[in-house]
Amino acid sequence: MTRQEEIRAVAARLFREKGFRRTSLEEIARRLRITKPALYHYIDSKYDLLYAICESAVTELLDGAREIESSPLPAEEKLRRLIALHLDMFARHGDITNVYLADEGELPPRRRRKVRALSREYETVLRGVLEEGMREGSFREMDVPMVARAVSGMCNWLSSWYDPAGERSTGEIAEVFSGLVLEGCRKREDNSRTPGKRRVPGNSPEGDKARTNGPGSPGGVRSR
Repeated sequence: MTRQEEIRAVAARLFREKGFRRTSLEEIARRLRITKPALYHYIDSKYDLLYAICESAVTELLDGAREIESSPLPAEEKLRRLIALHLDMFARHGDITNVYLADEGELPPRRRRKVRALSREYETVLRGVLEEGMREGSFREMDVPMVARAVSGMCNWLSSWYDPAGERSTGEIAEVFSGLVLEGCRKREDNSRTPGKRRVPGNSPEGDKARTNGPGSPGGVRSR
């Protein structure tokens, strides 16, 4: 870890513990065991630290998303991996991710616009994967911007409750989230009987009902 990375990590931990506004540079320097003048050798202000934290969080997510987007995988798998990547940020970079989500609005306007531009690029990648799935025929027609915001919001929601020491890892949570999202995005086959089609002898409405409510069918438990 470089000195800059160490300073960023310590600042992120304090911002998360106390809040950006209530954390002073003196406290950051003390936690680093350096003097405040020595800290100024690396930064100009507390806002520099906040910007570095927010930018690093979004850039890390965006770089990973672009790599997934450019892979030859089908859209369903890309979406699954994007969700896993997003949630993994809370496990690997919990402090910077949570500070970005909580305190990005404290940034000066020019820097806030830069960070939000990066965030929009990530959403563009997410939208692109959804549109790719629609072109492939694996995803149904949908309001892509709305679904992209829903997926991103669901992932960011971990900031309010995820505990690294809790019962579920981010990988396990990603499996649950992916199942919900993909189930909602998948294109459904129309299995309805065409008008006038004769019923196969020996079949009955009661039999059809029993079959459609069995395991693995739309009305039952879907095995994976």
